[in-house]
Amino acid sequence: MFFQELHTLTGSGIAVAPACREVERRAPGQLRAVAADMAQAAESGEPISTVMESHSGLFYPWHMGVVRAAEAGGFLPEAFEQIARAYEVEWETRSALRLRLFVYGALGIPAILVSAPLLLTVAEPIPEAGWTPALVLTTVLRYSRTVSLPIAAGLLGLVLLWQVLSASAWFQDLQRRIVLRLPVAGRIAQATALDRYLATLGLMLRGGLPIASAAEEAALAAGNPVLTPKLLEFVPALREGVPLSSLLAQARLFDPDTLNMAATGEASGSLPDMLSRAAAYYREDSAAKRMMLVRAGGIAVGVLYFCVFGILMYLGMRILYDFYFRVESWVGGEDLGGVNW
Repeated sequence: MFFQELHTLTGSGIAVAPACREVERRAPGQLRAVAADMAQAAESGEPISTVMESHSGLFYPWHMGVVRAAEAGGFLPEAFEQIARAYEVEWETRSALRLRLFVYGALGIPAILVSAPLLLTVAEPIPEAGWTPALVLTTVLRYSRTVSLPIAAGLLGLVLLWQVLSASAWFQDLQRRIVLRLPVAGRIAQATALDRYLATLGLMLRGGLPIASAAEEAALAAGNPVLTPKLLEFVPALREGVPLSSLLAQARLFDPDTLNMAATGEASGSLPDMLSRAAAYYREDSAAKRMMLVRAGGIAVGVLYFCVFGILMYLGMRILYDFYFRVESWVGGEDLGGVNW
């Protein structure tokens, strides 16, 4: 919402400083201070990207790259919209996955924490005088303290540790590097980075910037720790007059349609429009793959849940059947090989 409001205000013709002052009145928490610093920087003629860099714990590195490129090319409203759209897609994806995890966790974890002490009590040897309500309650409480409580504390600790690590820049960079090596998620991350690169490059060329400078800013705006260095390799060759389409072909990162559109754009003088169309293709491709990943993730979580539930049911039934036969033997007073049931 922060970036969406900035996009709406600046897109309607309001200057950056008044737009940031307006957002400051409604922004929550830390974003209010960010909006105030951005307004102050804009009023003094400084770039607002420097303010975002000073608040690096709140923004992704590619956000600063896009805003820097927008300041150089004069398309801040489009940059704010691009960041807002990326946040919205990320929020929708995470919400869908978290909803499934919450549903299965809310159903499964309490059942495990409650049933574990009961099953462990049933698995205990039968006292000579038999079970009494007080003894059963004491045993269940003992297993609750020694088994269920540590499991609950461990799960809570893992969740809190994940939240703390996710707020650090080095862990976010590690996550991005790991995601790039995953089969489907890596393709989504690559398509998203190429979408940002092509869209930013098209906007900067439309604003009249030289292609080498535009390519450098667009590579930084891609914000991908693996692809950005490869995209920056284009800059020296572009300064020497090498066509962009040939460099894109040599990189082996882009599909044939994108290469054809880049070549057509250079030949016809409509390169910015062609790059924007190619960026839209990558955007649609990553959106389709993202939906597939969400569905596959939901199915995987469900299968994992039912596998764990099935194993626990099997172990629980074995413990109950064993308890039944032990009770029968204890009641009949059979000699059980010296074992005191």
